[in-house]
Amino acid sequence: MKLYGPMPSPFFRKVRIALEEKGLPYETERLVPVPKTPELLALHPIGKVPILRDGDLVVPDSSVICAYLERVHPAPALYPQDPADFAAALFLEEYADTRIAETIGPILFERFIRPEIFHQEGDLARAEEYRAKLPDVYDYLESRVPADRDTMLPRFGIADIAIGAQLAGLGLFGEEIDAARWPRTARYRRALESRPSFKTALA
Repeated sequence: MKLYGPMPSPFFRKVRIALEEKGLPYETERLVPVPKTPELLALHPIGKVPILRDGDLVVPDSSVICAYLERVHPAPALYPQDPADFAAALFLEEYADTRIAETIGPILFERFIRPEIFHQEGDLARAEEYRAKLPDVYDYLESRVPADRDTMLPRFGIADIAIGAQLAGLGLFGEEIDAARWPRTARYRRALESRPSFKTALA
């Protein structure tokens, strides 16, 4: 299998973590979503990344890719069997892919991607505007992380992968979670990033 996308992308990172957790062999190829090249649009009509190629099959979108991997390589399972836990996992994945991504993404773009990749000056005022929204994300995660474990649900799975892939972006611009104010969330992030799959995806 070949995974296309840019290394700083949390969605590219999300799929890499899933592949690593399942122990599947794969290759990566750098593909950025700007500009919308013919190569990119041939793989994904909306021009987004990541994209997985498995033989002749092309699978776009991180959530679709992870669900596909679960169906074709069911062990180890990344989605719960219990219906209530399954629903919770899907919602937390969606929360990560939307609310967390929409908060961290602009900060990452202005403070890391623009200066380090595009060699442009970042809009620090815009970055601070979104940084002011981070406590709302941390408050919500603090309310959901259990006191007695480092996974959202009884077993590590897609919810942790999606959330952890987004939180890992904080390290690219030196953001720490205040452990005094959000102890569970700070502990949760550290525990996720200590997993071998995360270390590989973040290397």
